[in-house]
Amino acid sequence: MTEPEQPLSFADVVRDLSQRSSRALSSQLAVRSPELRRFLIDTFEAPAGSDGALLADPIFEATFGWRLARETMADLAGAGTLTPRLVGAMDSPPPDCADYRFGRDWRPYDHQLRCWRLLGQTPAQSVLVTSGTGSGKTECFLVPILDQLVRECTDHGRLTGVRALFLYPLNALINSQRERLRTWSSAFGGDIRFCLYNGETPETLPAHKLRDSSPAEQRTRQALREDPAPVLVTNATMLEYMLVRDADAPIVAGSQGALRWIVLDEAHTYIGSRAAEMALLIRRVLHRFGVEPRDVRFVATSATLGGGDEREALHRFLCDVSGAPPPSVHVIAGARAIPDLPAARVTSGTFVDARIPSLSASKTTTGTFVAARLAASPATGRF
Repeated sequence: MTEPEQPLSFADVVRDLSQRSSRALSSQLAVRSPELRRFLIDTFEAPAGSDGALLADPIFEATFGWRLARETMADLAGAGTLTPRLVGAMDSPPPDCADYRFGRDWRPYDHQLRCWRLLGQTPAQSVLVTSGTGSGKTECFLVPILDQLVRECTDHGRLTGVRALFLYPLNALINSQRERLRTWSSAFGGDIRFCLYNGETPETLPAHKLRDSSPAEQRTRQALREDPAPVLVTNATMLEYMLVRDADAPIVAGSQGALRWIVLDEAHTYIGSRAAEMALLIRRVLHRFGVEPRDVRFVATSATLGGGDEREALHRFLCDVSGAPPPSVHVIAGARAIPDLPAARVTSGTFVDARIPSLSASKTTTGTFVAARLAASPATGRF
């Protein structure tokens, strides 16, 4: 008989976070000296809040999760909202990418499903997604983009030419997409490829470094120029260079008329002159790639925009930056899943039995049980 799994404590979470962060930093720094590497790891893993520690004293904020859709991924595949090939690929990732599994029996968030349905429509629709950190904004656009690419390669075979252009303000954000893209594209054997194109992308790599690469990823500029990947993840500066640099001309030439998606992450950073520059850059991109704004699905995301009466301003922002027709632009906001609490029992205006209920009387101590007991108590339910 196996012992029941014990829930993680705050101390466990902080310790795990410190260890993972320190190892990630030491890996990125690529320090060759074992002694220096050991010193850095020990320093970074010092108790949170102590002198020289990587982490300050932890602050925990209780919050509600995000509202789930009723349909599962399998339901969406059966209804034709998503292609079964993509749902299967997301459900069965490579063994080393299990963290990015999106199971057939999982239910997406409500705002994700609303985005998928809008972005799957014809004629092209555009969306600005405003939702909090950790609410799956990347999946709001990445899933329908991959779905469209899977349908296209099913009908026409291996894809070449840029169909989707992701614009991120920081290289770290560009690199953060590698594992997710590799995980969900690897099942298609190189028919759907992606390239992370920034200042660190090498011109070429020796054969032994490419030998173990995923067929879904283009890792060099030479490969991108010879056979442009359908998904190109880059930043505004590199995109500017690509439009004017002779060496990158084959990327544009090989993608004529193919561009169907432009994604702007961290949309709240585009204000004032920077927003005007992005609007002009997008118009140049559309012109060079030989497409019209009405043919392209624009997606903007932000964790800090939205709320109150801002929907009209957000709608106008995406219309102005992208040039998309206003009727085809939509604002989607994530919604918290706030549970209904039992009504408090009152007698003559006073609460009955103001004691906190005992939680140790039952062997069942799941989160759902504890929440139900506390919510039903007048002493806690009134707050």
